[in-house]
Amino acid sequence: MKYLLLALSSYGCTWYLVGLLIRGRLADLADGLRHRPEAPSPGEYLRAVEQHARRAHHQYTLLAGSVVALALCLVAFWLS
Repeated sequence: MKYLLLALSSYGCTWYLVGLLIRGRLADLADGLRHRPEAPSPGEYLRAVEQHARRAHHQYTLLAGSVVALALCLVAFWLS
């Protein structure tokens, strides 16, 4: 049961942190578009990359969450 809780909490924390990183980077990129006259508007850009960002969010969460869950479970096994 403790391993299940460790795995779920690691995926939850990773989901949150990866989401923050991706949304922050997209906000920076959209803000930088305002200074370029030939670039699309920030709203157009965000609508165009929304699907890609969502897919990247899922993939990075799965990869990083698996690594964190494995590390936490190995540490818990080693300590018990």
